[in-house]
Amino acid sequence: MKTTRFFMAIAAVMLLIACNNENDFENVYVPDDGEIQLVMLHPGQTRATETSFEENDSIGVYVTAADAELQLAGNEVNNELFTYNGISWTSKRKVYWNTGVHNVYAFYPYSKFVNDVENHNFAVSPDQSTYNGYTRSDFLWASANGVEGTDEPVTMHFSHKMSNVVVTLEKGENFDGEVPEDAEVYILSTVNESLVDLATGDVCKNDYAPTTSIKCRKIDNTTFQAIVVPQSLTSRCPLVEVIIGNVSYLVEGKMSYRQGIRHNITVTLDKNPEKIEIEIGGEITGW
Repeated sequence: MKTTRFFMAIAAVMLLIACNNENDFENVYVPDDGEIQLVMLHPGQTRATETSFEENDSIGVYVTAADAELQLAGNEVNNELFTYNGISWTSKRKVYWNTGVHNVYAFYPYSKFVNDVENHNFAVSPDQSTYNGYTRSDFLWASANGVEGTDEPVTMHFSHKMSNVVVTLEKGENFDGEVPEDAEVYILSTVNESLVDLATGDVCKNDYAPTTSIKCRKIDNTTFQAIVVPQSLTSRCPLVEVIIGNVSYLVEGKMSYRQGIRHNITVTLDKNPEKIEIEIGGEITGW
């Protein structure tokens, strides 16, 4: 596998002048204008109800030869930082295509500390009530295989790799008044740490991590949302807690949070907390 060369403009000129040994050029590709350019498409860019990437968002990028496995180091490009300026994505250093055919892998949010490309540690925030807590919990991944070096931007189509939960609060017949503005919703009994294969985008929970609760993001008075690590709760356990004033509504059940799926949960409130009801509804693929 050829070693990747990173060139600043001046460094490239100096290298051409310095290399007078013909053999030196056999393993070095100096493109006339072959800088790697990428277009990152957020999953939501195909649906008006979702978000797009925002200015200052950062993504990690790997490039390998098409016949090579993704490694922690020694790839053609190793976890290069690409940042969005509101118009386009630029790399921290200028990186160029090597000769041949390549595979490109990208992930969001960027992490400088990747210690294992097959088991990259990623944790969703236990407090997703804030905007940053929610968006930084949304692990996105993309790949493009069989890419030849090109002067044209390569499009990376991202997909969600975590599970999404939308909790809707409904009033039961015996619930007095409207759902208060100060209602809080928590997802319970889940492990918030995951292991991600950066070559495939596959995700599993960290079996050695403890369970925790996740405070949901509030969409409106009756709708709450959270991002959860994919996992199955095969035994009956607390799933959702709704706190209204000094009253805690706790519902139990079984649940399978699936990768890349949005799950809809409806909680019907009653003035008696022991009579609260839960309904696990339809799923949305590729949210």
